[in-house]
Amino acid sequence: MKSLSLAALLLCSHAALADWQLDQSASSLSFLSTKNNLVTETHHFTAFTGTLAEDGSLNINIELNSVETNIPIRNERMREHMFKLFPNATLTAQVPKTVMDLDVGESMALEIKGQLELNTKSQILSIPLQVTRLANEQLLATTTQPILLNTVQFGLTDGVKKLQELAGLASIDQTVPVTFNVIFSVAN
Repeated sequence: MKSLSLAALLLCSHAALADWQLDQSASSLSFLSTKNNLVTETHHFTAFTGTLAEDGSLNINIELNSVETNIPIRNERMREHMFKLFPNATLTAQVPKTVMDLDVGESMALEIKGQLELNTKSQILSIPLQVTRLANEQLLATTTQPILLNTVQFGLTDGVKKLQELAGLASIDQTVPVTFNVIFSVAN
């Protein structure tokens, strides 16, 4: 019986002390755009990676050129006029130890501060989350409210204006709501 308890303790401590990898195939990162003040559409990125270190250091890299709007010409235009010079965005944050110590089946609502670097600009964001330990070696983090990004603060105004001109639109909203649903698994 003691050896079984010791084995269980070692397995639990392995998960608590290991680095975690974002499972992109089970995760999503989406954003909304609104044109002409009337039409809102959902888009997403198909390529992003991330790690969560045992000390709670979070690092997410988003390949902006993986944008998927479900309209090929719009994808091309966004890549060319928004993301060509700076094709990656990086989010870093510190996740509290209480999250890392969640038991299987346990959830926690919290808000963390994250630094988003995009287009040579950097902003501190408030990120409202619900984190759940799905299994001993798996965490789920979901936004509980959209994160509002302002394209002006990231120096993307010219790109937005060019997209507006190419599409013949009266306006494209400068505020972009972003949501995510990500799963981290213990790296082997």
